[in-house]
Amino acid sequence: MDKLPDLKLIKTFTEPLKALAEISVSNPVDIIFMDVEMPSLSGLELAGLLRQKTKHLVFTTAHARYAIDAFKVEADAYLLKPYSILHFTKTINNLYPTGKEAPNMFSVSDEYFFYIPLQGENGDLVRIDLNELIAVEEFGEDIRFKTIKNTFLSSRSNFIKTLKMLKKHSAFIQISHTVVIAKQQIKSVLGNKIFLSEETSFTLSPTHEAHFADFVKNNFPQEEQKSDPTT
Repeated sequence: MDKLPDLKLIKTFTEPLKALAEISVSNPVDIIFMDVEMPSLSGLELAGLLRQKTKHLVFTTAHARYAIDAFKVEADAYLLKPYSILHFTKTINNLYPTGKEAPNMFSVSDEYFFYIPLQGENGDLVRIDLNELIAVEEFGEDIRFKTIKNTFLSSRSNFIKTLKMLKKHSAFIQISHTVVIAKQQIKSVLGNKIFLSEETSFTLSPTHEAHFADFVKNNFPQEEQKSDPTT
């Protein structure tokens, strides 16, 4: 943290119960970094009690198996030990991007990826590459991720936050209350039917027609301006 001038360390704790007592009555902070395996109270339990006291919650742990549980307490990042200063800095930059434009949670041009927890109790994770992602769809109590290679189901309660981030990303567009698609995967539009890669198709909802029409209009080839023969 000393290497990042924009960060100011307020306090550190080695006892979870002491951290709970002091942070509970203190003013909210921007970021809490928290380990998972700690004495008397786990980081996951402590995070559930203190989540409202911080804008961002970052877990730092040597154990990848806790990643799914981190989703449940709305963690913003998951730093797997040992991590480098470069990885730490990129995490902070993702939380606080520079510039005036709204932050993009994922960068397709940088071949960014993320992991989702699969259905079941085994704690399995699968990597989703944004360049291969075709669509994300609310599917009953789950979220269905359609990629060029596979289709995955993930628990809706664990992944609603990531779904919201995809909706805001410039490379994706929402076409109904339950479907978000990748713009680069659109192959054709026939009436209210949108056809994408891998024989995937969805129906455009009337509630999202205007927004989708603006997207299509902005991507038409621009005609060259004809000069006025009288000038």
